[in-house]
Amino acid sequence: MKCRFTFLIFFLIVFMAVSAASQTTIHSPYLRNPDNAIGYVDSCAQFWLNTWDESSGGFYTNINKYGNVITGYGTNKNMLTQARNAYGLVRAFMLTGDTTYLSLAGKALNFMYQHAWDLNYGGWYQELDKNGNALYPFSDKTAFYQHYAMLGIMAYYEATGDTTAWNWLMKSYDHLEARFWDSRPAYSGYYDATNYLGGNPYNKSFNATVDAVTTHLLYLYLLTEDPAYKSRLEEMAREIIDHLAASMPAQAMGFVEHYDSNWNWDNSETMTIMGHVLKSGWCLARIYQNDPDTSYISTAKKLIGNVWEKGYDHEFGGPYKDFNRVTGEMLLWGLPDTAKAWWQMEQAVTAGLQMFDITADSLYLRMADESLDFFMNYFVDRQYGEVYSDRTRYGKMAWNEDKGNGGKAGYHSIELGYYAYLYGKLFVKNEPAILHYYFFPSPEQREILLTPLAIKDTELEIRSVYREGQNYANFDSRNRMLTLPAGTGGHFVVTFGRVPATIIAGRDNPVLPESMELYQNYPNPFNPTTTIGFMLPKPGFVTLKIYDVLGKEVATLVSGRLATGEYEYQWNAGKLASGIYYYRLQSDNIAQTRKLILLK
Repeated sequence: MKCRFTFLIFFLIVFMAVSAASQTTIHSPYLRNPDNAIGYVDSCAQFWLNTWDESSGGFYTNINKYGNVITGYGTNKNMLTQARNAYGLVRAFMLTGDTTYLSLAGKALNFMYQHAWDLNYGGWYQELDKNGNALYPFSDKTAFYQHYAMLGIMAYYEATGDTTAWNWLMKSYDHLEARFWDSRPAYSGYYDATNYLGGNPYNKSFNATVDAVTTHLLYLYLLTEDPAYKSRLEEMAREIIDHLAASMPAQAMGFVEHYDSNWNWDNSETMTIMGHVLKSGWCLARIYQNDPDTSYISTAKKLIGNVWEKGYDHEFGGPYKDFNRVTGEMLLWGLPDTAKAWWQMEQAVTAGLQMFDITADSLYLRMADESLDFFMNYFVDRQYGEVYSDRTRYGKMAWNEDKGNGGKAGYHSIELGYYAYLYGKLFVKNEPAILHYYFFPSPEQREILLTPLAIKDTELEIRSVYREGQNYANFDSRNRMLTLPAGTGGHFVVTFGRVPATIIAGRDNPVLPESMELYQNYPNPFNPTTTIGFMLPKPGFVTLKIYDVLGKEVATLVSGRLATGEYEYQWNAGKLASGIYYYRLQSDNIAQTRKLILLK
């Protein structure tokens, strides 16, 4: 009964999502046709290529609207710029397949490794000069920078399996844990800052908490399944709920963002940022998809709902920028009009698509669609590439049209396109999505988990893999696991899709060998005939059916009552196209499903 109920709930969620998407009028061309996001990402990545310093290495930080260095602001190379541009260029490679982007991402990270790490006391410097020298080596180190240093490294490792990137991830994470983690049970969490020696840690904040989720913790847990990372994720979720969200009822809007070391509110800072509230919501939603605690998703709804009700432009679309949390007054920073920020628009798009995937509530799809439509119409520079930092609610210039500074690089603009493409293809349009990887050869065999949305999403599977233009069959579709024998590497093109409901029903039911056992088919891959065997310990009504990747039944090998015993059935797929198929054995309330590959 539980198996049927689980499938029924899943089927209803899928049905509601498809129905909601089909009944909601989608305005943005980037959700109507998510492939448009690839061209947008390509134009952003091209812009940042021009900001690379060929002579000394590294990306310049202060960039005007044309892509030129603003020398009046200095020729520094902020560490954050390197990490964020590396992240953006990795994602651009994954969408476009252009290895130029991946190569430059690697060079940016090497610049970081060589210049931005404090060799004496550990941790990452924040500001570097043109030649990579630390500008303020005795300044405090912040969790914000320590987290975001890992952003580009994590993405590069995900796309390449590069061992150097992994070693730097571990080095960074170990420093973070040793110097920034507050292990006191009543006050646990990452401190906001330490001194340059890595001592005297102090304060807590939104940045020290939520940014840990997006920059490294989710991917580290998924790629390793190490319970230590899961424990940290659960800690971050509890802190979002127990401190950030818990402060909301006493505020006019938003939440408290700054705290002392004991999680007491810092009332000298009253700003609440709509992008931070949205980000806290979708991070909880993403943790929920890896660890389904209902308090995570209920709090995510409260956080995102707070912005929707109090800090969102319902006339033109998208969240407003900053507010005073105590009075609810919008902070205009000298503007005569309202303001919206590029990165906060991304949070609305991501939060909307993430929550629509989970809840099938068309309200979230509407928020993502409206925000994305405004963003693409008014933030994107169609002439010179990339996006402006800030616009008014009417799409006009806010303060200036510069495109690079200490907080702005290629991260948010490209990530917006990356998520718009993946969620748009997979969950709005219900179409396959294609990503590129370039795995470096290793002397040992590897099994690589591909997790494009950083979630344990049982709705996703690998549909096909090509290596250097040739079909590659060494992968586990359902577990999204790519197997690379020793010495194997190269450019891989992977197609992902949603698992059909008919297949998920079989996969989600428990596998009980004492009731029946489905053997692996042989040969697999096959052409055009394969044999499927199973063992039935007791008599029962049995069906053995074949499905294609869209869940369409293509063959029935058994449908009737069978006696106890072992059975083998041959299937000839001579009239079908090459590809992935699934065979599903069902007897009474027990079902098992496995993959087979037809290669002609």
